[in-house]
Amino acid sequence: MNRILISILAVAFNFQAYAQEKILLEEPKVDKRVELLSIVFRLAERPEYSKKMFRLYDDRVERYFEEYKNHELIQFTKSMIKERGMAYDAPMTMAIHLDDNLNLVADVTDVWQRDPRWTKENAENFVPLLQKFYKDTQFVKFFKDNVDLYTETVKRFTPYKQMDLNWYLKFFGKEPTETFSVIIGLGIGTSNYGPSLDFTNGNKNVYSIMGVSRFDNESLPEFEISNALAIMIHEFGHSFVNYLTEKNKEAFKESGEKIFSVVKDEMAKQAYREWVTMLNEALVRASVIKYLKDHDFEQWIIEVQNEVLESVSDYMIKWEKKRGFLWIEELIDELEKYDKQRDKYPTLESYMPKLVEAYKIWADNILTNTQSDKKDD
Repeated sequence: MNRILISILAVAFNFQAYAQEKILLEEPKVDKRVELLSIVFRLAERPEYSKKMFRLYDDRVERYFEEYKNHELIQFTKSMIKERGMAYDAPMTMAIHLDDNLNLVADVTDVWQRDPRWTKENAENFVPLLQKFYKDTQFVKFFKDNVDLYTETVKRFTPYKQMDLNWYLKFFGKEPTETFSVIIGLGIGTSNYGPSLDFTNGNKNVYSIMGVSRFDNESLPEFEISNALAIMIHEFGHSFVNYLTEKNKEAFKESGEKIFSVVKDEMAKQAYREWVTMLNEALVRASVIKYLKDHDFEQWIIEVQNEVLESVSDYMIKWEKKRGFLWIEELIDELEKYDKQRDKYPTLESYMPKLVEAYKIWADNILTNTQSDKKDD
């Protein structure tokens, strides 16, 4: 999220009391699985896992694991990166599908069903190699040696206490079966990920895995309240959104493919390589702006480059359009329409047929405008 917006939101937030009855938010932690997978993909030279911003920690990682750069696990990981595009959220999806002994978790949807970059074959080859790497490197020792740093990082992460998770229940109208967990990822650079674990009994664990991008003058992490909250609002939103797109995939297919054909280059820059992912992101981003509106942000104005005064939502709409979500404003308006007819549409799921019809109009408009722009050129 843009730093101008972040700095303003820090002033603007006026939070509701945190009192959860139906939605459980676990206290944040540093997770050894996340750190382990982050280090593996750093050694395999994936750029998003190789940023050197958290120098205090990065230097420790590089010194400790330098001699293992050619470990057979790292060579296998490099081959998966090349052949399967294994990157970004794929390592984190695998991380949460492992138990404390680094075995694949039983009684859940398999990792290769959640992410097509993983296959049954490469996952079952990867896990034993990961266990070997864990043992060969004495990863337990590394993790214990850094407990003080992990503890201090978690101590500094206070924004989670101010999340209004009940808003999700009220807005989406969905009775939660989820447990929400925040993991601070010291090794994931500036990225943030929102994977989830689906159990065969219908329960679900939703994770917000958050990177570290700000540091104080002692090179220790610091977390801007508004930035962290905006990220969590976004990542937790996927739990309430993704299944809606999946359930209505055929209905959205034509309009989704039309829009994607226009904005695929912008989406690719953000690692969104198919229309389904694009629609998920659009609805989550619109929901974030709806959350901000419902929490009294519209009374605040922000100055952009000392020239234009805008509302927070107007600023975010312009920001999302620049990222390729050309229909974001219309989507937000549609969410407002839904929220004003809750007697008729008790859940967002019940409103999806209306959203399908709206997308058909938006897709045609976007295609028409694009063709018109090309003629003008």
